[in-house]
Amino acid sequence: MSEDTKKALETKFGDRVQETQNSFINSNYITKSHDLIQQGFAVYLLSQGTNTPYKGSRGHLDATKDVKVLTDMFLEYGANSNVAITLRDSKLVVLDIDRHTPDKNGLQTLKQLGITPNFDDQVLETTPRNGLHVFYRVPDDLDVTKLKRNIGAGLELVTDKITVAPSIKNGEPYKHFGKSFNEANLMADWLIELASNVATSDNTQTGRLPKYSVKERWQMVLNGFTEGERNVQCTSISGYLLRLGIPTKMAYEIVDLVNSRSSVPLADKEINTIFRSVYEREKRRLLGGQ
Repeated sequence: MSEDTKKALETKFGDRVQETQNSFINSNYITKSHDLIQQGFAVYLLSQGTNTPYKGSRGHLDATKDVKVLTDMFLEYGANSNVAITLRDSKLVVLDIDRHTPDKNGLQTLKQLGITPNFDDQVLETTPRNGLHVFYRVPDDLDVTKLKRNIGAGLELVTDKITVAPSIKNGEPYKHFGKSFNEANLMADWLIELASNVATSDNTQTGRLPKYSVKERWQMVLNGFTEGERNVQCTSISGYLLRLGIPTKMAYEIVDLVNSRSSVPLADKEINTIFRSVYEREKRRLLGGQ
């Protein structure tokens, strides 16, 4: 091999190495994933452009909070690998709202239930198929393992793992809006109740059933809220009393009394927030969801 040929090959090889290094350094996927680890989330990688783990990997079981370990994953699989986080132990859940077809539109389902949420101040991401991922922080006393995953047509409550921006699928990107994940707002009361009260038949939602019986609700009045279910029970009994037609002020006083009888009462501010949210929802329901 002549010296000129050797030098040409070395130059070409060096250019490829430099190009690879630059691509690695400038990868949005790596930047975002490192930022997620700094926020305290466990990150893992998916095959580029898909929601499928790489062959030979363990998917979410490989999730890590160690930047070095994650960097090694990128070196192995590629700098443009899709990025995902585990939600278990993260204190986050995600409301997955599909808008694929007219008969599977989560926003329309919410409207039919008399729920008109405002997502302007929420942490959310749009998905490649025009869906929405809304991120919520879980109340400290709420056990998400007891909540339903499929909560309505086009509505899913995700509590295990989720693909995040800037990942792509079918050539289209996930896009992030709002604050960082660790600044997500507290899980909405209407969502807690909806995920607690779902009736299914042949895997198709046919209506909502109360999580608590009438007897159980009046046991709350006598004994207070149960630690670990305070938010759900407060939401449930507030709606129950208002649907009975009990005057708003009296209904609030009953809820406040129930809370005072709890072994670990909710803060007054939290009671006010829950009751107000349920009251507004019930008012919209009476107006036909407007």
